[in-house]
Amino acid sequence: MQRMADRPIAKVLDTLSRRWSIPVIYAVAEGRCRFNDLHRHLEGINHKVLIETVYRLQRDGYLDGPLTAPGGRGRTEAPPYALTGLGWQLWGLIEDIDKWSKEREQYLVRAPAEFDRLAR
Repeated sequence: MQRMADRPIAKVLDTLSRRWSIPVIYAVAEGRCRFNDLHRHLEGINHKVLIETVYRLQRDGYLDGPLTAPGGRGRTEAPPYALTGLGWQLWGLIEDIDKWSKEREQYLVRAPAEFDRLAR
């Protein structure tokens, strides 16, 4: 049996679990495709973390655009970022999870409260 850490899903879950991956993917899917626009739109992210996040999404194959290595600077005149085919497929999965969670919102809110009540 293949170890979980060696399965492709581990790489996808690693990408999705990074704090800023989904907000960056969402913003690019929404049409916010330039570095400075992303930086303004993503409240709370600093310049360095945005560069690192974009770089990782590019390296993982989800994002196309100007190559911005960690430690580099985003360029105002750089071409826009865009989701790759793989990025759009991942975005579709994110939307499906969002829809699933909205349909189960009451349960997702109620379950931890019920557990905490019983655990006391």
